[in-house]
Amino acid sequence: LHAKRCRFDQELYRLSGNRSGGVCINCRHNTIGRNCHLCKPGYFRDTGKPITNKRACKNCGCHPVGSLSKSCNQTSGQCVCKLGVTGQTCNRCAKGYQQSRSTVTPCIRLPVKGGGIVKGSSEQGDCGKCRIVPKRLNQKKYCKRDYALQVLVMSKEMVDNWVRYRVLVEHVFKRGVRGRRGETYLWMSPRLVHCKCPKIRTGRRYILLGNDDASSKWQGNVLNEKSLLMEWDEHMKDKVLRFFKRDKLGQCSISRRM
Repeated sequence: LHAKRCRFDQELYRLSGNRSGGVCINCRHNTIGRNCHLCKPGYFRDTGKPITNKRACKNCGCHPVGSLSKSCNQTSGQCVCKLGVTGQTCNRCAKGYQQSRSTVTPCIRLPVKGGGIVKGSSEQGDCGKCRIVPKRLNQKKYCKRDYALQVLVMSKEMVDNWVRYRVLVEHVFKRGVRGRRGETYLWMSPRLVHCKCPKIRTGRRYILLGNDDASSKWQGNVLNEKSLLMEWDEHMKDKVLRFFKRDKLGQCSISRRM
């Protein structure tokens, strides 16, 4: 309904257990996804209309200065606001803040008695090198992780000072405990957010590798010092498929002992 044509993806067909390999081409009406069943970044789902409706996806309308991105919560339409900014579209200063002339910090804290300023959260420490984004991915790094997923980043929002990305797992190369296709969440801690490690953009595809963490309180996958995240492209696809085939032949067991 949102696309006029589709194509057959042999690799997708194989990864689905020979059940389905159809992929829609040129999704319209601000939709994306294999079946044009999701709203593209910058739009959110109008629950009052069926997904088959051409107006099922509404523009987020996030303020270009007050918001961190053009994307919003896919359910509520809430944009991701900068510090001190509030409102569904991040269009006004929160209580205790006043408007500034800066586009980086459009809302600053009001001065308090005594000439001071109310302090924000404490510094998150020195950042150093971002090791979550390696220079290259090799067989050893692949084998040392419990899961390997190709994900499409749909949107992001703040939850208790953490950034929560809504992602679509398109391919599962290593399953782990939580590795399954479909929508899930990817979490970034306040420290990683402060250090911008890694820089994740909505609408982009990535290869995500990590280890299972049964103690995590969050639903989905959590980025930590053992995680690896790299932008996805055709060159990366060939490399990961090569690692996948070697893993199936038992070569990862050998790599783990080295």
